[in-house]
Amino acid sequence: MDGGGTPKRWSRRGDRTVADCAVFKVIGRTFEHPDGRKSEFFINESPDWVQCAALARDGAGRLCAVMVEQFRFGVERMSLEFPGGVMDAGEDPVAAAVRELREETGYSGENARLVASYSPNPAIQNNLAHFVIVENCRKTSGTHFDENEEISSILVPVDSLDGLVKSGRIFHAIAIASVYFLRRELSEC
Repeated sequence: MDGGGTPKRWSRRGDRTVADCAVFKVIGRTFEHPDGRKSEFFINESPDWVQCAALARDGAGRLCAVMVEQFRFGVERMSLEFPGGVMDAGEDPVAAAVRELREETGYSGENARLVASYSPNPAIQNNLAHFVIVENCRKTSGTHFDENEEISSILVPVDSLDGLVKSGRIFHAIAIASVYFLRRELSEC
């Protein structure tokens, strides 16, 4: 490593709540460096999230991912992504993924399994994103959207996902990470 030696671990010295919003808190967190410097950093304290790659066959027999399209208020545009959302406190990632899949698409399946857990933005967030795969999915029920959700579901051939990322059609960073984890998992099968 060049330019300054080995980074040192800072110690947490205190927290204060700056804002308490519906889906996250902004925390002012004071840290102290081993050399005595103290500084406050702002942390987005959020619940964990889950993304679900629900695998199904289309009418032509192609392996597809059940994906959803919805309006995203942060970027003010439509987003093509995997079903998912915020996990309930204490909820298991696989159970959350199966729940979100059913609520957002009406699909259910078999062999649900956790593939990866990762930090979406460790610089300013303290939560994890979990990626779950569910196999042999089929439409089994109606949808149950949260208030203000308007979601359409679509079967997307798995072999077209990389092209959708490259073209910018899939632009959500967590969805792009999910494409990576799905491709990795399928190549290991």
